[in-house]
Amino acid sequence: MRWSLLLTPLSPAYGAAVRARACAYRRGWAHVARAPVPVISVGNLTFGGTGKTPTTIALVRDLVRAGRRPAVLTRGYGRRDRTPQVVIGPAPRSAPELVGDEPLEMAASLPGVPVVVDADRARGAAVAVARGADVLVLDDGFQHLGLARDLDVVLLDAGDPFGGDRLPPRGRLREPVSALRRADVVVVTKLAPGDRATLESVTSRVHAIHHGLPVLGASLEISRVRTADGAQGPDCLVDRPVVAVAGVARPSGFVDILRRAGARVVATRWFADHHVYRPADLQWMADAAERHAAVVVTTAKDAVKLPDDAAWVVDVEMLPTGGSWDALWDLVTQVRT
Repeated sequence: MRWSLLLTPLSPAYGAAVRARACAYRRGWAHVARAPVPVISVGNLTFGGTGKTPTTIALVRDLVRAGRRPAVLTRGYGRRDRTPQVVIGPAPRSAPELVGDEPLEMAASLPGVPVVVDADRARGAAVAVARGADVLVLDDGFQHLGLARDLDVVLLDAGDPFGGDRLPPRGRLREPVSALRRADVVVVTKLAPGDRATLESVTSRVHAIHHGLPVLGASLEISRVRTADGAQGPDCLVDRPVVAVAGVARPSGFVDILRRAGARVVATRWFADHHVYRPADLQWMADAAERHAAVVVTTAKDAVKLPDDAAWVVDVEMLPTGGSWDALWDLVTQVRT
């Protein structure tokens, strides 16, 4: 806390730099590449934790069902190899160092869909189009202004939608909230079931910045649990003692969905986002499970970096409040063909 107070004067400088960068792209002073096919961006205002990966997966699955040939463009945060990579389907355990954990999670969830990993998204777009993609989904793309997009979907986490209204180092905002003027639609994610008050409050704030911007709601729910005995429904967690382990941006959200499913969270171990698991971590997990007579549970993102028998894997999906994504799909179908 003390250090963040000392660094507080840096926040205005950070904000000024972010605004100047956005202005440079808006005025044409910085080059913006344009792909020959539609580009849909899924991004956010804050650092991590809004549910971009499950939302991207839901969007891509719907595009496939609609007969489109989508590809995902992603940076591959945390990977050590900087060469462009294309991932299709499940990959070896060594792959996180090459491509990052989230691309592996998306590739495993989207059979046959190319996940192109490249910090240069324009170059990645060219690779995807050459492989036959007719629509591109830009993962974590709201701040990646070097590639033009036809639809900007911005996610706001219901638990902390505006990052404490502070830029770094004291807040989680990646850029000022006024950046929502660039958005085409906002999705408030991780809403608790029946929580209309939060959705209405966030909508009011968003409309004060960008009047008339569509604001949708969604909740993160467990779709299945991968256990040693195979995939099971969420009810396998009811009244079960679990040790929750994850390296995600906002682990409290993981605890929330476990408790909503009826699990008894008896211990937790949180690591930094995109954590690479080491033997000592695996030993702690095994010891904690034995000590508490519990099972270790983790996220799909963490699972790609763990042995198959290290933990039960909780797969989640982003579900729209009201039971339909029709408002979002209406916007998607309006992008250029």
